[in-house]
Amino acid sequence: MIENEERLLAVLNSAPVVDGHVVETLDDPRMIRVRDRLQAVIRGDADVETLTPYVNGVKRRPTLTPRGITWELEAPADGAEYAGLVLEWARLQEELPGRLRPCANPECTKFLIDHSKPNTARWCSMATCGNRMKARRHYARRSAQNA
Repeated sequence: MIENEERLLAVLNSAPVVDGHVVETLDDPRMIRVRDRLQAVIRGDADVETLTPYVNGVKRRPTLTPRGITWELEAPADGAEYAGLVLEWARLQEELPGRLRPCANPECTKFLIDHSKPNTARWCSMATCGNRMKARRHYARRSAQNA
């Protein structure tokens, strides 16, 4: 499941803001549409139904192995990757509700999956967005105190 989460995050975070401009790193127009729709659904800007075309005709078939059941994805050949992303999003919604979310930095376009016990992670990266936001709050408090 972790590699599916990593793939979903990689796609969701494939259009980062660099020097104030969004940089597109995907070259597949269909993948860009899936990403944009997933982002909109996660942000609450679009209904879940916008993802329906990516799961139409998709089935999961159980296969018994010595370690238990594995689930094989059956999807149209040209849509399996897109369906996999939507299914991973749905799994996270069910198993980790509210933990897949946008970065709290309003200038950032990235997402995070919060695996922390208290579910308090706010930034895609503490090293970048977290430090920036904390520095801004500190500067604002200092400016207010000196005014």
